[in-house]
Amino acid sequence: MQFKLVLLALASALLYQFALADLCALGSQDVDGNVFCQAVNSIQYSNVGTPGQYNRITYMGSDGTCQSTPQHFSGPNSPLDGEVSVHIRGPAQLNEFAVYVPSLASTSTSKRSTHRHQHRDVHKRSPGHTHVHGEVKNRQEVTATIDGQIVSWGNDYWGPSNTPASDVMVTATIDGQVVSWLNNWFGPSSTAPVSQATSTVPTSVPTQAAPPAIVSNPAPTNAPSILPSSPQSATTLQTSIAYPTPTPTTSSSSTSALPGPPSGPGFEPAGTFNRISYYNAGSQSVDNVTFLGNYGGQGSGVFDYNFGASLSYANSDGTVGAASSQILANKVIPSDSEVIIMRGDECGTEDCGYFRPGSVAYHGFDGADKVFMFDFAMPMDDETGFNGDMPAIWILNAEIPRTVQYGKAECNCWSSGCGEFDIAEALFDGSTFLKSTLHTNTPAGDSDYLARPTTGSMKLAVVFSSSTSTIRIQVLDENAEFPATLSTDDINSMCNQSNGQVSHFHVAA
Repeated sequence: MQFKLVLLALASALLYQFALADLCALGSQDVDGNVFCQAVNSIQYSNVGTPGQYNRITYMGSDGTCQSTPQHFSGPNSPLDGEVSVHIRGPAQLNEFAVYVPSLASTSTSKRSTHRHQHRDVHKRSPGHTHVHGEVKNRQEVTATIDGQIVSWGNDYWGPSNTPASDVMVTATIDGQVVSWLNNWFGPSSTAPVSQATSTVPTSVPTQAAPPAIVSNPAPTNAPSILPSSPQSATTLQTSIAYPTPTPTTSSSSTSALPGPPSGPGFEPAGTFNRISYYNAGSQSVDNVTFLGNYGGQGSGVFDYNFGASLSYANSDGTVGAASSQILANKVIPSDSEVIIMRGDECGTEDCGYFRPGSVAYHGFDGADKVFMFDFAMPMDDETGFNGDMPAIWILNAEIPRTVQYGKAECNCWSSGCGEFDIAEALFDGSTFLKSTLHTNTPAGDSDYLARPTTGSMKLAVVFSSSTSTIRIQVLDENAEFPATLSTDDINSMCNQSNGQVSHFHVAA
């Protein structure tokens, strides 16, 4: 009987892992070392904001030397609670863009209306480079006999969460017996380690990827499925997108599904978010938005052989520099071209911190609570050169582009963990999988993916919530609008429409 209880405890730990982690237990595809599990409509990172420090640049000399000082940070969603820049790499077309902040914060935000290098992250395609998706603190290999079947799985233990526990009673049938236990979603377990998403350390990605190979990653026999019965497909939710068909490994269980973790960012108390920045490609209207690029020396900004190109204004095509601020055209940004979106107000001598002398410098989007909304398409262009047909949307700590985004590591704060969040990135040319990765002092990456919108557009929200220390990527209904204000109820409701297709990632402390 005692051995039976041990097996039940192990089984509950396994089911707990499935309920809280990514959806890789349902099957995965391995494309030359990059693991892609299930297509989802939402990816939520929780426990974001472990205290730490990064090297804040304080000096960039004409001789190519740089100086820095430690910058300490703490609090929900740090260090990305500070000013961030938004980056879009082609092939991509931005149809509409908006940024929202709480109403009290928006009153202090200055507003102004205005009419070529690789993405700086660990996804660099250099020889021998390792593509890291999260850091596993400890991995336990567990083998047990359940219902006469010998099953094995790996528990990746991340340690207890700082989030208050939420107890849920779970009932399941294991080995012909009905058993119950109390699930505490984020608290430490007294019987087995709390399991989290399986970390994958893929190898570098070649220029031309081989056809995907299906890797079986089955759940044990009679383990409950974690998805609701007959879930609504991603294609139904977003009819304009050509979603690839996932290849899940299913369970034969007849028991009911485990409840998932609390959904949505959970903004409390009730309040209002005001739209502080807006762009519409069709009407060519902008408010408090500036389009920049790493094209210093081409009409604006500076270039030298120590640091390369600084920020400059981008031309309307997003392909070269310009002498003054331009409105991004209603067309596709081509492969390997990158457009950087900042606010409409220029940096003063003190209010942005240090930035490269001679550079075009603008404020980024500030706050631990903020919402970004995108309407975009990522059509195929069949380019196979450097960064060819590899679209991406990501955000950076705005200190990075204001110093040097692509240059000496000691001359920007990226390598010391000041912050990057890859929202939707293709990792090899022609990929239809869009991955997300968090790069801070506690890096993390989710192996589920969004489907690349190749034949239509996708509407997407990225929600930062300080009350829950979460960052949530959420696919929106195709009829979603970008209004002047959003209530917290609107945001919470928006994030509760994933119909079970949610991937949860709890960041290690």
